[in-house]
Amino acid sequence: MSLSPEKVPPSSSPSPHKKPADTGAEAGRSWIVVVEDNPADVGLVREALDEHRVVYELTVITDGERAIGLIEDIDANGSRCPDLVLLDLKLPRRDGCEVLQRMRASAQCRNMPVVVLTSSDAKEDRECAERYGATKYLRKPHSLEEFIGLGRVFIELLAGR
Repeated sequence: MSLSPEKVPPSSSPSPHKKPADTGAEAGRSWIVVVEDNPADVGLVREALDEHRVVYELTVITDGERAIGLIEDIDANGSRCPDLVLLDLKLPRRDGCEVLQRMRASAQCRNMPVVVLTSSDAKEDRECAERYGATKYLRKPHSLEEFIGLGRVFIELLAGR
């Protein structure tokens, strides 16, 4: 396993406006949405999921505006919500706090588990996560082993769905 950045070409994950049912996902796969603009962190999330043998379909969204668009699309179409969202707070175009607020205002997806996964330990970021009902607030680990260990948290949240 490597800490080198993983390139995530736009074609490697479904469009943020295509849900697994639209992309031919197999039954039994968890739909996980990662809202993260750092390809290296996306790669580490993949490694954590793979290491813990999670069967998943991953949608990567690289900015807050597209993440909000996904939730608006789900609400408008009555589509399936993600089984788990991993949300960074420091995002281009709209910050993660705005994204979390919109997710919790969603008629369709307000109860989905949302893990704030961020490098920030700022008081205002923690307050935002609490105010808008993040399921968990996790600081991004500094070592590969600790990051891989997050897979256990993801499994627990998926099992609770």
